[in-house]
Amino acid sequence: MSRFLPVCYLCILVCFTQCGIKSAIGDILGTANNITTQVTSVIDNAIGDLSSESANWREILQKAINDLPKDVQSTIRTEMTDLLNRAVAASGAEIRCDADFFRNRLIQGLQNIKAQFLGNQPPSLEPQLCTVVPLAIDMELDPSRRNKIEFYGYDFDKAKIKVLLENGGALTDISSFMDQPTHYHMTLNLGGNGVNLTGASTRIILQWNDRNISSIGILQKTTPICEVKTSPNISISPISFMPPRVGSGDKEFDGNGPDIYCTVKLLNLGNHVDAVIYMSAKETEDDWTEARGTQQSTIYQADPGWQITEIVGPVESSYSYRDNDHELDKFAGTGPVQTYTFMGDGKGDDVGSNTNVTVKLNTLRVTLKQTGNCVTDVAIKNALKFKLLAPNRLNRIRQINPRLITPTQ
Repeated sequence: MSRFLPVCYLCILVCFTQCGIKSAIGDILGTANNITTQVTSVIDNAIGDLSSESANWREILQKAINDLPKDVQSTIRTEMTDLLNRAVAASGAEIRCDADFFRNRLIQGLQNIKAQFLGNQPPSLEPQLCTVVPLAIDMELDPSRRNKIEFYGYDFDKAKIKVLLENGGALTDISSFMDQPTHYHMTLNLGGNGVNLTGASTRIILQWNDRNISSIGILQKTTPICEVKTSPNISISPISFMPPRVGSGDKEFDGNGPDIYCTVKLLNLGNHVDAVIYMSAKETEDDWTEARGTQQSTIYQADPGWQITEIVGPVESSYSYRDNDHELDKFAGTGPVQTYTFMGDGKGDDVGSNTNVTVKLNTLRVTLKQTGNCVTDVAIKNALKFKLLAPNRLNRIRQINPRLITPTQ
């Protein structure tokens, strides 16, 4: 009898395969696909609602959390709840980021969560500064009144921020004097046990990923006020990018998506502005063909003798979707992006031949100041607002730049 057992077991296995297991596996896969569709639909609806200037971002994100299917993995619900809680906490800070900032940041956060859910790898979001108090340190002010700098913004805890002091052209790392009570608030200690400012100190610089993201001027007795101007609207030519293949898949998506994710960020690099485009496209099954990469292009160069102090308006945008045809797909952008035009799955090999994005940017505006050791009138007005200028400094400004000071100041 024992020699017949393998045959019996095989018969049973064949029976189960034909009668039930195959159907059960189909049901499981169908349920998984249904949950994926529901989650991406919830996130896409929230992103669409947030794109309106009158959007109530708290209500929209809370509704999205409530609308997630009950069977969705807990990490998605946790990440979206964390996104909401961080925004609520930052919006309650004493000096707030504006509503547009929160809408754009939440859109970026949702795009990142969606990309991760679909198996793509979004880049990390840069910490953002909204307000610095003061923007200039007046060395003529009593030391007890210039004992700290406060920074308000977003996601300070998600990346290491370096702080440098410039003394006579030399840079010293003073990051150890920075305190971070919350993800939206940092303070730099300038008191007796803090950063030692001297007559040679010219500015304090914040860096992230070896790039300057903010600077605070140090007003010595003879520090001049820079000439400042804002550029006219600058038209930018469309930028195209074809990401390279990564992983072991072939070059063909073969109708399986791909899931596409793209971000655009404008970088102020002092004397020029760069646009950084990140794109990933990943097949949804089979051998998981994937294209992914980053391209950085200079889109504006300042004239000699001028330094870019700020890019006017939002600097980040992102978009994600699942491609389902062999045609170009065009979508309205947000922030600095006017439109995205994607080719995901095409005819024949895709990666290296078809898969790409073309980004049309909105017109660019920047503020510029004269180069050299000087501080901007914006920094002076900021210090005035918080009553952080010495009386002697105020008197000199009244004589040289009376337009900066109102009669009550």
